[in-house]
Amino acid sequence: MILQSLRLENFGLYGGEHCFELAPDADGKKPVVLVVGHNGAGKTTFLEAVRLALYGKRALGARVGQVEYERHLLKRINNFATKRSASVELAFKSQHLGNEDMYIVRRSWAARGASVAESLEFERNGAPVDDIPSEDWNHYFEDIIPAGVSQLFFFDGEKIQDIADDQENTGLTDAIKSLLGIDILDQLRGDLSLYKSRSMDREGDSDLENLGRDLEVAKSDLVLAEEEIGSLSAKRTQLARRSEASQKVFEQEGGSIALSRDTLSEELKRVENDLTKQTNALKSLVNGIAPFALAPKLLAKFSSDMEKARGQQSAPAIEAFVSSFQEAVGRDDTNWTKAHFARLRNFFDSRQSSAPKMALSTEPDWVMAKFAQIADERVKMATIAAQLGELQKQRTHLKDQLKNFRPGAASGAFEDLKKAEFELGTVETELNRKHAEATQARARVERLERELRKSQDAVFALAKAEEKRDLATRAQAALNDYEERIVALRLASLSKHFVEAFSGLVTRKSLVSDVIVDPNTFQLTLLGAEAREITTSELSAGERQLFAISMLWALGQTSGRELPMIIDTPLSRLDRQHRTNLMANYMPRSSAQVIMLCTDTELTPDLSDIITPYVSRRFEIGAVGGGQRTEITVLDPEQGAQVLETTDAR
Repeated sequence: MILQSLRLENFGLYGGEHCFELAPDADGKKPVVLVVGHNGAGKTTFLEAVRLALYGKRALGARVGQVEYERHLLKRINNFATKRSASVELAFKSQHLGNEDMYIVRRSWAARGASVAESLEFERNGAPVDDIPSEDWNHYFEDIIPAGVSQLFFFDGEKIQDIADDQENTGLTDAIKSLLGIDILDQLRGDLSLYKSRSMDREGDSDLENLGRDLEVAKSDLVLAEEEIGSLSAKRTQLARRSEASQKVFEQEGGSIALSRDTLSEELKRVENDLTKQTNALKSLVNGIAPFALAPKLLAKFSSDMEKARGQQSAPAIEAFVSSFQEAVGRDDTNWTKAHFARLRNFFDSRQSSAPKMALSTEPDWVMAKFAQIADERVKMATIAAQLGELQKQRTHLKDQLKNFRPGAASGAFEDLKKAEFELGTVETELNRKHAEATQARARVERLERELRKSQDAVFALAKAEEKRDLATRAQAALNDYEERIVALRLASLSKHFVEAFSGLVTRKSLVSDVIVDPNTFQLTLLGAEAREITTSELSAGERQLFAISMLWALGQTSGRELPMIIDTPLSRLDRQHRTNLMANYMPRSSAQVIMLCTDTELTPDLSDIITPYVSRRFEIGAVGGGQRTEITVLDPEQGAQVLETTDAR
């Protein structure tokens, strides 16, 4: 994994937008990237931004809650930013399915009162990563660089000092456990124990014999009920036929009529009343204009004559209007002459009919309105006529039924019918009861069959659970054996890498010949010449610093991960010789990419000369303008003060 760039926007001391191009040279001869600045310029903020981009909330610790995390994000928004929002973006190259791909992860957030709205973007080779669900992106980052392992590659002077001052080596013990995966093995053992405990809790006795006996009884009850249903169904069929035959005899003897004589009499009265009403309605129509519907030709001629009579009646009114108009206009309007009025009268006379005038006793319009109603009257007559025909048929049928009535003729047939119906009803009631019993028996059989299958499955599951518990026990033993072997191999590798690094950094080259790590407690024991035990209190302050750096480097090498190294202010507590050894022997070969964050007082000219041949990029950072803006200067590593680029953001 190689970091390509880090882009910050309104993050901490970095107001505005800034970008660090971090990729080392392609041939690998210059793996070091220097970020130089005075105290408070933003070096630690740089390291924090990398961890925040990769881990989000977990960058603050495994037990940090969401509220605390949001409060931290609010504090990391630059105080002088015009917008209450910030972001960190990290680009890096990493192997994926055998290919080296370019990844970009960007976390941004904006203040929403006392909380924040956070978003996460993840790209691979310029396109959003869609083969991994967005909710699993954080887990993917953890797979690339586990948070526990990252402390071996991303660390600062305070962590180095804590390890150097820790006489009990508690910090190193936790780091070694994380490196070896002991915490994962412990969790696996705990999960296996919990599984065994829970599988034993689920065990229980299943009384298969009792369930089988109850199931047989229920099946017997069901068979008996179904046999009785068959017998009753046959009996019901016979009684139904007997009832049907009695019904026919009863009807043949006039029984139906006898039972309904009063009803038939009432129905006959109603029909006769309806006949009287419809007859009167028809008479009323005949006394009106309805008969005209029987002579359509005569009606058409009469309508034509009425139209002419209406025109003849209007002639006197028109003549009176013309005369009145002539008197009113002729005197004053010279445009109207007597010739004009003569022609007007001639025109009107030419439009008058030469037929003899008809004498009417009423208005023609009233007569024409009556003619318009004749079509509706025709429909009414047809409707009444159809109803009269139907009522007459009903009256004839009812009279025929009443004519055949003989009192007492069907009393014997009626008694037979009642008896047949009673017996049929009794059988149907019993049949319904047996159907209900059969339904209950069938439901009980199904329930017992389910319980039996469940119990059989439980017995089988108990056997499988016992087998799985045996496998879990064997797995626990295998984990213990695996732990012993992997711990032995890893600790041997750790000891080798530590001695190699420490001997290359300290001035007393033969001070430490070996380091022993207890496989149970993970406590460190340094061995000097002739296998003499050396305590860390015997080391000088500078040697303890180098002890911590060497152990972190050895842990990183033992992890087998090719990750970049980010070191914040590692030189502040070292003397000149140890600084020289660190710059000459550790920085150039600790990783394929080493990002060193140091103060301008740490990087003295002589140390700069030592490290410069291995430096691919150099940045100088500093807060200017009273701390209201940040300035990043990109320098040529070979030329020192030559400015290649300046980023000045407000």
